Amino acid sequence: MITHKKKITVSEIARESGVSPATVSRVLNHPDLVKEDTLRLVEHTMQALGHTPPLKNRTSNSIHQPIIVLNLSDIDNAFYTEIIKGATVSANAHGCYLLINQIPISSHTIADYCNLLKRVNAIGTILLTQLSTELLNRINSLAPVVQCCEFNPDAPFPYISIDDRKAAQHATEHLIACGRNKIAFINGPRSYKYASERKLGFLDALNNADLSCPPNWIIQLPEVNYDMAFAATSQLLNSDNIPNAFFVISDAFAAAVIKAAKRYHYNVPRDIMVVGFDNIPLAYMFSPSITTINQPKFQEGYSACEMVLEIAGNPDASPKSILLDTELIIRESTSFIPNTFK
Repeated sequence: MITHKKKITVSEIARESGVSPATVSRVLNHPDLVKEDTLRLVEHTMQALGHTPPLKNRTSNSIHQPIIVLNLSDIDNAFYTEIIKGATVSANAHGCYLLINQIPISSHTIADYCNLLKRVNAIGTILLTQLSTELLNRINSLAPVVQCCEFNPDAPFPYISIDDRKAAQHATEHLIACGRNKIAFINGPRSYKYASERKLGFLDALNNADLSCPPNWIIQLPEVNYDMAFAATSQLLNSDNIPNAFFVISDAFAAAVIKAAKRYHYNVPRDIMVVGFDNIPLAYMFSPSITTINQPKFQEGYSACEMVLEIAGNPDASPKSILLDTELIIRESTSFIPNTFK
């Protein structure tokens, strides 16, 4: 008579080991990412229960690199370049592969994204767009989630970002300190957290200085698009009442403002000062060079990947979210020195 051995479940191994099922799953699928003490503990428990992992699971990491999936909405946006570089450096240092994915995640596409994570057996995912708690939970059930730049503050998942409101206030205060009292604001898509936060920071600075802004000077654009910003600025500069400064939420918008100002024969920075955001290469290559808020993009990407790897190695870990510091980089677009020589 043949007796069949009872199948040992992940939950049983986790209970006997005193670790989470996620840790057991990591031992089975990606042992190279698990701390040595935890690995020995789980393997000893499996042996005691009469379970030996298949050889292919034990050796898969020596053949195939563990995969981290980074999702972003617009790969053409220069802002993301340094973030990807930072995440890639971290992944490579740990022997992992960073897979870049450009599916705008929504209730309509979440199934596709989840299927991707399952197909590549992802050890974690970095998300650069703000998602609902429901969608984040679905993704995290398959691979640990780390939010980068954009994040949902109400969701229980860690993030790496900046204080957009404080940075925008700092940028606007710089324009006020330069003697500008008629400041316009060009914002990005309402759906992004940074857009609402930077608008609040802009208004904070104006309120603190007892300045106001006409409603038509707060321009909301549906995407970060140079041509849209150029058209919106041109319309504003072709009116009777024009600003003497602009704070805008991207360096691409800042370049568009400068181009529009030249078209209408205004000098930057003498007549109109401009402050951008992000400090992409365009900011120092443009003429005049653009004063901007430097967002530590490389560090954001690098830290997000390190956080994914920390959770992958110890699923029971609870890494703290981080807000990195920003810096105002002053360049020619706000560096006007009056000519005192006759």
